[in-house]
Amino acid sequence: MSIMSETNKKSSAASSVGKELLKKILSGELKPGTHLPTERCMAEQTGVSRATVHQAIVQLEMQGFVSVVPRHGTIVNDFRKHPTPQSLEALMSSDSLGLDRSIFDDMMDTRLWLESECARRACTHIYDSTLREMEEITDSLTRPGADVGELIYRFHYRLTQASGNSLYAMIFRGFEPVLRNMIGHHYAVRSEDVPLSAAMHRQLLDHIRAGEEDAAAECVCAIIRQGINVLEERYCP
Repeated sequence: MSIMSETNKKSSAASSVGKELLKKILSGELKPGTHLPTERCMAEQTGVSRATVHQAIVQLEMQGFVSVVPRHGTIVNDFRKHPTPQSLEALMSSDSLGLDRSIFDDMMDTRLWLESECARRACTHIYDSTLREMEEITDSLTRPGADVGELIYRFHYRLTQASGNSLYAMIFRGFEPVLRNMIGHHYAVRSEDVPLSAAMHRQLLDHIRAGEEDAAAECVCAIIRQGINVLEERYCP
């Protein structure tokens, strides 16, 4: 095996270990102040080398999720109180549905704010071509075999683009992995929601076309809350 292949293999293994630890931190399973097992123990538990575990820990420390304290080991940080730019980047790129309830609530609040503002701005900034594309997406929702999760994601990404604010679209796109999983989960467990969802998306486009900013904002929030209600069921005992 070449040196480059061996390096890539170790990097991939470290990434895998890091992702598993990150999922446990983001889900709340590993709470702030928790001491992680030693690198030797984690290497034995995961079946990788100690060097691979060390590489994963270094990455998590750079992202602000853990601190390595001499003679005290590795401790989970409260990244919500002391976040770093890398913390947000890791959260945005997470594809896990198992987020801690408080993180989930904060993420949904952010989405409600972002998309309601985008719906308002779309009333005056949307291009005819974008409106037609969003109409085509909506028409496709109830067709047999439609990939509803993919279509819904595309619709809402186009909505952020229709706002005329490129940063809004970038923020939405930044959360792509976790949003795709959430949207896909919603319609996988509640396929009966599709006809109502299609009708609500058509109504949103009607409000945008008519320039009704308040109604458009309220409509997109209702659409998002429909999904929130389904996703919240994961937190019920």
